[in-house]
Amino acid sequence: MSLLFAVLTLAIFIVFGWLSRGRGKKVAATPVLVRRYIHPGHTWVRETEDGDVLIGIDDFAQSVFGSIDGVELPRILKRINQGTIGWNVRHGQRTIPMLSPVSGRVIEKNEMVLKDPSLVNASPYADGWLLRVRPRRLPAQLTNLLSGKPAQQWLDGVRAELGRFFSGTPVLMYQDGGVMMTDLADRCSEEEWKRLVKEFFLVDPRPR
Repeated sequence: MSLLFAVLTLAIFIVFGWLSRGRGKKVAATPVLVRRYIHPGHTWVRETEDGDVLIGIDDFAQSVFGSIDGVELPRILKRINQGTIGWNVRHGQRTIPMLSPVSGRVIEKNEMVLKDPSLVNASPYADGWLLRVRPRRLPAQLTNLLSGKPAQQWLDGVRAELGRFFSGTPVLMYQDGGVMMTDLADRCSEEEWKRLVKEFFLVDPRPR
């Protein structure tokens, strides 16, 4: 009987010690998923913790444009509107107007991108963001944008459509593995470029 009591006592101490160690351990933080919304003109927006939004151009856009040589951003406190031209991106002698994904007032410009536009190519969804905006009627406007799986499916369809766009010319070539080549802006004739920008970015390219 005394042996059984000793075994039970030992088991209780072991369990207590195990529970105490468990309480002292830090629980791994659950990663926060960033929800990004895509506009059909290939710009994106994501909310920040303070209720503002960051805005930039998507990976498809920077890949088609090639090296970003400069950006022309609106002044601070200027109001931009969803679906209208918000800023311009420059590649060589070509300037491409970009449609704003949301409406709001510009409260910050990414100074790093103004100094080093190549950040848009290297990190379009992170360090390469362009504007911080105080949005207006954001929930209603987000319903006009794509996110998650529907956004990815749409982008896949856009890439396929780009292949059909160039099907009659040798300008579009794919690397091994079917990866779309960059710098398409340098592979287009002027007429092809105008049609591409109008069809895929929903704007007329500005003459220089």
